[in-house]
Amino acid sequence: MKRILILTKGIQASSSRDRALVYGDLLKSDKVYYHHIGLSKRPLNYLKSIIKAPTFDVIFLQRKLVPRFFFKILRIFSKKIIYDFDDAIFLNSDGGISNHKFKKFSYICCNSDLIFAGNEFLKKQAEKFNKKTFLLPTCLDISKYNLKAEKDKHFFDLVWIGSKSTSKYLIEIIPFLEKANEQLKDLRLINISDIKLESGLIKIKNVTWTEPGQYREIKSAKVGLAPLDNSNWSKGKCAFKLLQYASAGLPIVSSNFGYNSTLIKEYESGMLVNKGSDWVSNIAKLRSDVAIRKKYAKNALNMSKNFDININYEKMKKIIKDVL
Repeated sequence: MKRILILTKGIQASSSRDRALVYGDLLKSDKVYYHHIGLSKRPLNYLKSIIKAPTFDVIFLQRKLVPRFFFKILRIFSKKIIYDFDDAIFLNSDGGISNHKFKKFSYICCNSDLIFAGNEFLKKQAEKFNKKTFLLPTCLDISKYNLKAEKDKHFFDLVWIGSKSTSKYLIEIIPFLEKANEQLKDLRLINISDIKLESGLIKIKNVTWTEPGQYREIKSAKVGLAPLDNSNWSKGKCAFKLLQYASAGLPIVSSNFGYNSTLIKEYESGMLVNKGSDWVSNIAKLRSDVAIRKKYAKNALNMSKNFDININYEKMKKIIKDVL
Protein backbone atom coordinates (compact mmCIF):
# COMPACT_ATOMS: atom_id res chain seq x y z
CA MET A 1 0.00 0.00 0.00
CA LYS A 2 1.85 3.04 -1.28
CA ARG A 3 -0.89 5.37 -2.50
CA ILE A 4 -4.12 6.22 -0.66
CA LEU A 5 -6.93 8.44 -1.86
CA ILE A 6 -8.79 9.83 1.15
CA LEU A 7 -12.39 10.89 0.52
CA THR A 8 -14.17 12.78 3.32
CA LYS A 9 -16.95 15.28 3.92
CA GLY A 10 -14.28 17.97 3.91
CA ILE A 11 -11.55 19.34 6.12
CA GLN A 12 -14.10 21.37 8.08
CA ALA A 13 -15.64 18.17 9.47
CA SER A 14 -14.13 16.96 12.76
CA SER A 15 -14.42 13.31 11.69
CA SER A 16 -12.33 14.07 8.59
CA ARG A 17 -9.58 15.53 10.74
CA ASP A 18 -9.72 13.06 13.62
CA ARG A 19 -10.17 9.76 11.76
CA ALA A 20 -8.37 10.31 8.45
CA LEU A 21 -6.18 13.37 8.04
CA VAL A 22 -4.75 12.95 11.54
CA TYR A 23 -2.55 10.16 10.12
CA GLY A 24 -0.94 12.41 7.50
CA ASP A 25 2.52 12.73 9.09
CA LEU A 26 2.66 9.03 9.96
CA LEU A 27 1.77 8.07 6.39
CA LYS A 28 4.53 10.32 5.09
CA SER A 29 7.03 8.77 7.51
CA ASP A 30 6.09 5.38 6.07
CA LYS A 31 6.61 6.79 2.56
CA VAL A 32 2.93 6.39 1.74
CA TYR A 33 1.58 9.04 -0.60
CA TYR A 34 -1.94 10.26 0.18
CA HIS A 35 -4.26 12.70 -1.50
CA HIS A 36 -7.36 14.16 0.11
CA ILE A 37 -10.59 15.19 -1.60
CA GLY A 38 -13.53 16.73 0.27
CA LEU A 39 -16.88 15.80 -1.23
CA SER A 40 -19.52 17.85 0.61
CA LYS A 41 -21.03 20.66 -1.49
CA ARG A 42 -18.41 20.06 -4.21
CA PRO A 43 -20.07 18.15 -7.08
CA LEU A 44 -16.97 18.45 -9.27
CA ASN A 45 -14.93 16.60 -6.65
CA TYR A 46 -17.03 13.47 -7.18
CA LEU A 47 -15.83 13.43 -10.79
CA LYS A 48 -12.24 14.09 -9.70
CA SER A 49 -12.47 11.12 -7.33
CA ILE A 50 -13.59 8.77 -10.11
CA ILE A 51 -10.82 9.96 -12.42
CA LYS A 52 -8.12 9.58 -9.77
CA ALA A 53 -9.35 6.29 -8.23
CA PRO A 54 -7.56 3.89 -10.65
CA THR A 55 -4.18 5.45 -9.83
CA PHE A 56 -4.40 4.63 -6.11
CA ASP A 57 -3.93 1.35 -4.26
CA VAL A 58 -6.62 2.09 -1.69
CA ILE A 59 -9.62 4.40 -1.47
CA PHE A 60 -10.29 5.45 2.14
CA LEU A 61 -13.88 6.71 2.30
CA GLN A 62 -14.47 8.38 5.64
CA ARG A 63 -18.02 8.61 7.00
CA LYS A 64 -19.64 10.19 3.97
CA LEU A 65 -22.82 8.42 2.82
CA VAL A 66 -22.21 8.98 -0.86
CA PRO A 67 -24.98 8.31 -3.42
CA ARG A 68 -25.21 4.68 -4.46
CA PHE A 69 -24.67 5.43 -8.16
CA PHE A 70 -21.40 7.21 -7.30
CA PHE A 71 -20.23 4.33 -5.13
CA LYS A 72 -21.04 1.83 -7.91
CA ILE A 73 -18.78 3.72 -10.31
CA LEU A 74 -16.11 4.20 -7.63
CA ARG A 75 -16.19 0.46 -6.98
CA ILE A 76 -15.59 -0.31 -10.65
CA PHE A 77 -12.54 1.95 -10.87
CA SER A 78 -11.02 1.18 -7.44
CA LYS A 79 -8.61 -1.60 -6.51
CA LYS A 80 -9.58 -1.63 -2.81
CA ILE A 81 -12.06 0.41 -0.77
CA ILE A 82 -11.94 0.96 2.99
CA TYR A 83 -14.99 2.50 4.62
CA ASP A 84 -14.56 4.24 7.97
CA PHE A 85 -17.32 5.70 10.16
CA ASP A 86 -17.67 7.06 13.69
CA ASP A 87 -21.34 7.94 14.11
CA ALA A 88 -24.72 6.23 13.72
CA ILE A 89 -24.89 7.71 10.23
CA PHE A 90 -27.59 5.21 9.22
CA LEU A 91 -30.02 6.98 11.60
CA ASN A 92 -31.50 10.45 11.89
CA SER A 93 -29.77 12.66 14.47
CA ASP A 94 -32.64 12.07 16.93
CA GLY A 95 -31.97 8.34 16.79
CA GLY A 96 -34.96 7.59 14.57
CA ILE A 97 -34.83 5.24 11.60
CA SER A 98 -33.92 6.71 8.21
CA ASN A 99 -34.64 4.31 5.36
CA HIS A 100 -32.79 6.54 2.91
CA LYS A 101 -29.60 6.64 4.97
CA PHE A 102 -29.82 2.96 5.90
CA LYS A 103 -30.00 1.87 2.25
CA LYS A 104 -26.89 3.85 1.38
CA PHE A 105 -25.08 2.61 4.48
CA SER A 106 -25.88 -1.04 3.83
CA TYR A 107 -24.88 -0.78 0.16
CA ILE A 108 -21.52 0.83 0.99
CA CYS A 109 -20.81 -1.76 3.68
CA CYS A 110 -21.71 -4.69 1.42
CA ASN A 111 -19.39 -3.47 -1.33
CA SER A 112 -16.36 -2.35 0.68
CA ASP A 113 -13.24 -4.50 1.11
CA LEU A 114 -12.72 -3.46 4.72
CA ILE A 115 -14.67 -1.45 7.30
CA PHE A 116 -13.44 0.43 10.36
CA ALA A 117 -16.06 1.30 13.00
CA GLY A 118 -15.49 3.69 15.89
CA ASN A 119 -17.12 1.63 18.66
CA GLU A 120 -18.74 -1.76 19.32
CA PHE A 121 -22.29 -0.55 18.67
CA LEU A 122 -21.30 0.71 15.22
CA LYS A 123 -19.21 -2.40 14.54
CA LYS A 124 -22.22 -4.65 15.14
CA GLN A 125 -24.31 -2.64 12.67
CA ALA A 126 -21.72 -2.90 9.90
CA GLU A 127 -21.05 -6.58 10.58
CA LYS A 128 -24.59 -7.37 9.48
CA PHE A 129 -23.46 -6.57 5.94
CA ASN A 130 -19.73 -7.21 5.95
CA LYS A 131 -17.78 -9.57 8.21
CA LYS A 132 -14.56 -7.72 7.44
CA THR A 133 -15.48 -5.05 9.98
CA PHE A 134 -13.01 -4.07 12.69
CA LEU A 135 -13.08 -1.80 15.71
CA LEU A 136 -10.82 1.23 15.31
CA PRO A 137 -11.39 3.83 18.04
CA THR A 138 -11.13 7.52 17.30
CA CYS A 139 -7.67 8.60 18.37
CA LEU A 140 -5.80 11.81 19.01
CA ASP A 141 -2.28 13.13 19.36
CA ILE A 142 -2.05 13.29 23.14
CA SER A 143 1.26 15.17 22.97
CA LYS A 144 -0.63 18.29 21.84
CA TYR A 145 -2.25 18.47 25.27
CA ASN A 146 1.12 18.45 27.00
CA LEU A 147 1.31 22.22 27.38
CA LYS A 148 1.16 24.73 30.17
CA ALA A 149 -2.17 26.43 30.72
CA GLU A 150 -2.95 28.58 33.71
CA LYS A 151 -5.98 27.52 35.71
CA ASP A 152 -8.05 30.47 36.87
CA LYS A 153 -7.76 31.02 40.62
CA HIS A 154 -11.15 32.70 40.90
CA PHE A 155 -13.28 30.07 39.14
CA PHE A 156 -13.77 26.32 39.26
CA ASP A 157 -13.94 25.91 35.48
CA LEU A 158 -16.07 23.26 33.79
CA VAL A 159 -15.32 22.77 30.09
CA TRP A 160 -17.43 21.52 27.19
CA ILE A 161 -16.28 21.26 23.58
CA GLY A 162 -18.57 20.53 20.68
CA SER A 163 -20.52 21.86 17.71
CA LYS A 164 -23.91 23.35 17.02
CA SER A 165 -25.35 19.89 16.36
CA THR A 166 -24.28 18.54 19.77
CA SER A 167 -24.90 21.73 21.77
CA LYS A 168 -28.43 20.52 22.56
CA TYR A 169 -26.94 18.12 25.11
CA LEU A 170 -25.11 20.94 26.88
CA ILE A 171 -28.13 23.27 26.81
CA GLU A 172 -30.24 20.58 28.51
CA ILE A 173 -27.94 20.43 31.54
CA ILE A 174 -27.33 24.16 32.01
CA PRO A 175 -30.19 24.42 34.60
CA PHE A 176 -28.35 21.81 36.68
CA LEU A 177 -25.05 23.66 36.30
CA GLU A 178 -26.85 26.80 37.45
CA LYS A 179 -28.23 24.95 40.45
CA ALA A 180 -24.76 23.65 41.31
CA ASN A 181 -23.43 27.18 41.15
CA GLU A 182 -26.07 28.36 43.62
CA GLN A 183 -24.33 26.11 46.13
CA LEU A 184 -20.70 26.49 45.09
CA LYS A 185 -20.72 30.14 43.89
CA ASP A 186 -17.48 29.93 41.84
CA LEU A 187 -18.40 27.70 38.88
CA ARG A 188 -17.78 28.85 35.33
CA LEU A 189 -18.58 27.06 32.09
CA ILE A 190 -16.02 27.24 29.28
CA ASN A 191 -17.99 26.63 26.08
CA ILE A 192 -15.66 25.81 23.16
CA SER A 193 -17.88 25.75 20.09
CA ASP A 194 -19.43 27.76 17.27
CA ILE A 195 -22.41 28.89 19.37
CA LYS A 196 -22.72 31.45 22.15
CA LEU A 197 -24.60 30.71 25.35
CA GLU A 198 -25.79 33.02 28.11
CA SER A 199 -26.96 32.56 31.67
CA GLY A 200 -27.76 34.88 34.54
CA LEU A 201 -26.96 32.20 37.12
CA ILE A 202 -23.58 30.85 36.01
CA LYS A 203 -20.78 32.66 34.23
CA ILE A 204 -20.14 31.33 30.72
CA LYS A 205 -16.90 31.90 28.83
CA ASN A 206 -17.71 31.42 25.13
CA VAL A 207 -14.64 30.45 23.13
CA THR A 208 -14.67 30.08 19.35
CA TRP A 209 -13.05 26.78 18.36
CA THR A 210 -9.59 26.90 16.84
CA GLU A 211 -7.14 24.05 16.39
CA PRO A 212 -4.39 25.43 18.69
CA GLY A 213 -6.79 27.22 21.05
CA GLN A 214 -8.76 24.11 22.03
CA TYR A 215 -5.79 22.48 23.76
CA ARG A 216 -5.07 25.51 25.93
CA GLU A 217 -8.71 26.08 26.89
CA ILE A 218 -9.36 22.45 27.80
CA LYS A 219 -6.14 22.24 29.81
CA SER A 220 -7.09 25.40 31.73
CA ALA A 221 -10.27 23.81 33.13
CA LYS A 222 -10.81 21.66 36.23
CA VAL A 223 -13.50 19.23 34.97
CA GLY A 224 -14.67 18.06 31.54
CA LEU A 225 -18.40 17.69 30.82
CA ALA A 226 -19.85 15.10 28.43
CA PRO A 227 -23.68 15.13 28.40
CA LEU A 228 -25.62 12.80 26.07
CA ASP A 229 -29.15 11.44 25.76
CA ASN A 230 -30.19 7.79 25.81
CA SER A 231 -30.74 7.29 22.08
CA ASN A 232 -29.29 5.04 19.41
CA TRP A 233 -27.62 8.13 17.94
CA SER A 234 -25.76 8.64 21.22
CA LYS A 235 -24.78 4.96 21.23
CA GLY A 236 -22.92 5.69 18.01
CA LYS A 237 -20.80 8.41 19.61
CA CYS A 238 -17.13 7.47 19.98
CA ALA A 239 -16.28 9.41 23.16
CA PHE A 240 -13.88 11.83 21.51
CA LYS A 241 -14.74 14.57 24.04
CA LEU A 242 -13.76 12.20 26.83
CA LEU A 243 -10.41 11.53 25.20
CA GLN A 244 -9.75 15.25 24.77
CA TYR A 245 -10.48 15.91 28.44
CA ALA A 246 -8.50 12.84 29.48
CA SER A 247 -5.46 13.89 27.42
CA ALA A 248 -5.47 17.19 29.32
CA GLY A 249 -5.61 15.30 32.62
CA LEU A 250 -9.14 16.33 33.57
CA PRO A 251 -11.60 14.28 35.60
CA ILE A 252 -14.83 13.81 33.65
CA VAL A 253 -18.53 14.03 34.44
CA SER A 254 -20.57 12.24 31.78
CA SER A 255 -24.02 10.90 31.09
CA ASN A 256 -24.20 7.18 31.82
CA PHE A 257 -24.82 6.22 28.19
CA GLY A 258 -22.99 4.63 25.29
CA TYR A 259 -19.24 4.42 24.88
CA ASN A 260 -18.76 7.27 27.38
CA SER A 261 -20.14 5.03 30.09
CA THR A 262 -17.97 2.09 28.99
CA LEU A 263 -14.72 4.05 29.14
CA ILE A 264 -15.40 5.78 32.45
CA LYS A 265 -16.31 2.50 34.12
CA GLU A 266 -13.32 0.67 32.66
CA TYR A 267 -10.73 3.29 33.57
CA GLU A 268 -12.43 4.96 36.58
CA SER A 269 -11.74 8.27 34.89
CA GLY A 270 -14.71 10.23 36.18
CA MET A 271 -18.27 10.23 37.49
CA LEU A 272 -21.44 9.13 35.71
CA VAL A 273 -24.83 10.82 35.66
CA ASN A 274 -28.09 8.84 35.74
CA LYS A 275 -30.48 11.71 36.49
CA GLY A 276 -30.36 15.49 36.31
CA SER A 277 -29.55 16.05 39.96
CA ASP A 278 -26.42 13.91 39.57
CA TRP A 279 -24.80 16.76 37.65
CA VAL A 280 -25.15 18.89 40.77
CA SER A 281 -23.94 16.29 43.26
CA ASN A 282 -21.06 15.01 41.11
CA ILE A 283 -19.70 18.48 40.39
CA ALA A 284 -20.03 19.39 44.08
CA LYS A 285 -18.13 16.22 45.01
CA LEU A 286 -15.28 17.00 42.64
CA ARG A 287 -15.21 20.62 43.79
CA SER A 288 -14.85 19.69 47.46
CA ASP A 289 -12.74 16.52 47.31
CA VAL A 290 -9.29 17.25 45.92
CA ALA A 291 -8.11 13.67 46.43
CA ILE A 292 -10.86 12.11 44.32
CA ARG A 293 -10.40 14.80 41.70
CA LYS A 294 -6.71 13.93 41.42
CA LYS A 295 -7.48 10.22 41.29
CA TYR A 296 -9.89 10.58 38.36
CA ALA A 297 -7.50 12.99 36.62
CA LYS A 298 -4.63 10.50 36.87
CA ASN A 299 -6.81 7.64 35.62
CA ALA A 300 -8.10 9.78 32.76
CA LEU A 301 -4.56 10.62 31.67
CA ASN A 302 -3.65 6.93 31.69
CA MET A 303 -6.78 6.16 29.66
CA SER A 304 -5.83 8.66 26.97
CA LYS A 305 -2.49 6.91 26.38
CA ASN A 306 -4.33 3.87 25.02
CA PHE A 307 -5.94 6.04 22.35
CA ASP A 308 -2.86 7.85 21.14
CA ILE A 309 -2.49 8.25 17.39
CA ASN A 310 0.66 6.12 17.26
CA ILE A 311 -1.05 3.11 18.84
CA ASN A 312 -4.08 3.45 16.59
CA TYR A 313 -1.96 3.82 13.47
CA GLU A 314 -0.06 0.59 14.13
CA LYS A 315 -3.33 -1.21 14.79
CA MET A 316 -4.81 0.11 11.56
CA LYS A 317 -1.73 -0.86 9.53
CA LYS A 318 -1.80 -4.44 10.83
CA ILE A 319 -5.49 -4.88 10.01
CA ILE A 320 -5.03 -3.50 6.50
CA LYS A 321 -2.02 -5.74 5.91
CA ASP A 322 -3.85 -8.85 7.20
CA VAL A 323 -7.15 -8.23 5.39
CA LEU A 324 -6.19 -6.56 2.12
